[in-house]
Amino acid sequence: MQKENINARKLSVFTYFFILSCVVGITILFVKELNISSGFDEILYQKDIQSNVEQENKYYIKKIKDEYGIIVTFGESEKGFLSAVDANIQYDEFIANNNIKSIYDALKKYPKDVFDIFTKEKYSLYILLVSEFNDNNIALASKNSLNQYRIYLSNNENFERAFHHEFFHILEYYMSDRTKFLYSSWNEYNPIGFQYVDNVSRLTDEYVYNNYFTDEQNKDSYFVTKYSKVSPKEDRSELFAEMMTINKNMSYLKKGSRIREKVDYLVNEIYENISISDFYFSKYVDN
Repeated sequence: MQKENINARKLSVFTYFFILSCVVGITILFVKELNISSGFDEILYQKDIQSNVEQENKYYIKKIKDEYGIIVTFGESEKGFLSAVDANIQYDEFIANNNIKSIYDALKKYPKDVFDIFTKEKYSLYILLVSEFNDNNIALASKNSLNQYRIYLSNNENFERAFHHEFFHILEYYMSDRTKFLYSSWNEYNPIGFQYVDNVSRLTDEYVYNNYFTDEQNKDSYFVTKYSKVSPKEDRSELFAEMMTINKNMSYLKKGSRIREKVDYLVNEIYENISISDFYFSKYVDN
């Protein structure tokens, strides 16, 4: 009887461990299956996101072309265009997505008839999104003999401002074709004896507006950034980009200020050659 009880207990322990082993084994298999399934679902989810972003990019690229006559491109289609500007192709759909939507929003700041240049006249504009330039550039604009304009934009923290800067270069190319003496008096709005310097490393803060200065300290400000002092064209493009991105009334826009005199001259030429309709900056300048 005692021997039978011992055997029974042995059998009971064996059965317990057998059942426990089965439970543990099934649990492990279940967890592995769950992890595999979860990983697979994550892959599918990421693919869905990627696909959605790609579709959204195509959607906005089409809208920009249909509404503004401007062609935005990135990726493989840029091959053959970037060697001349020493830049690398932008392959990242997610970065391109942010850039494309930023361009679309920026274009809304212009009156519609500005884009007649690209929809009704024999001019074309390509905006090429690049990952980076191999020098210190963040953006460039160019024009060729076929009246084809190109803007090259890298992803950067001041992307919209860079776009407006380069877009003004495009507008100035166009205006120069129509007006022989465009901005011929520009240097008269600078300090007496001032000369532009194309060496960026030699630029100083002299005559540059400072947000932290009082109106009295800024009374002799003629430029909105140091980079404005590189050349007359860069001066105008920096001023234009500044006005297209401000979100409040700036003291340098007060009537009688040195910078306001430049603004009025710049805007008058735009109204003479591009459009008499309101730009984004009109709410800050027309006073």
